[in-house]
Amino acid sequence: MFFLGLYDIYLAFMQGISLPKEATEGSPNSLAVIKVIEGLDRFLIAIVLLYFAYGVYSLFIRPDEGAREKRDELALPSWLKVKEVGQLKQVVAEVIIVIIFVLFLRVALQAFQKSNLIMSWQQIGTLLVLPICATLLALALKLVELHPKKTRRPEK
Repeated sequence: MFFLGLYDIYLAFMQGISLPKEATEGSPNSLAVIKVIEGLDRFLIAIVLLYFAYGVYSLFIRPDEGAREKRDELALPSWLKVKEVGQLKQVVAEVIIVIIFVLFLRVALQAFQKSNLIMSWQQIGTLLVLPICATLLALALKLVELHPKKTRRPEK
C-alpha cells in the first residue's frame, strides 16, 4: 500500500508538472489533487495494516519473559502499545472512519470536477451516503466504547 500511495503521489506530481498556464475545470490541476488524496488514503490504509499486524503480534504471539523486558525498553509511543483486543478494535475502527472521510473527500472532488454544477437528488443522496455512514459509525463506536479512554482531571 505504501508503494501504491507513492505511485499516486508520483502521478500527481507528473500531472502537476504538465499544468497549462491557465487552470480550467477538469484540468490536470484538479486531477493531481484527486491523485494526492488517493495516495493519502492508501498511506492511511498501510498504517492501519501495520498497526493491526503489530497489535496482533503483541497480543497473541508473546515472546518469553526475557525478551519481554527488552521489548519494554524500546521507546514506543503509548498509542502503539496494545494491551487488549478492545483497544486494537477501537483504534482500527477510528482509522476506518477517517478513511471513509478521505474517501468522501475524493468522491466529492470528483463530483464537483464536472462542469455541470446542478446535481439531481439522486446524485446528492449518493454523495451524502459516505458522511452519513461515517457519522453513524462514529456514534456507534462512541456508544460501544470498546476501550474506554482515560479522562483527564481538571487541574486545580
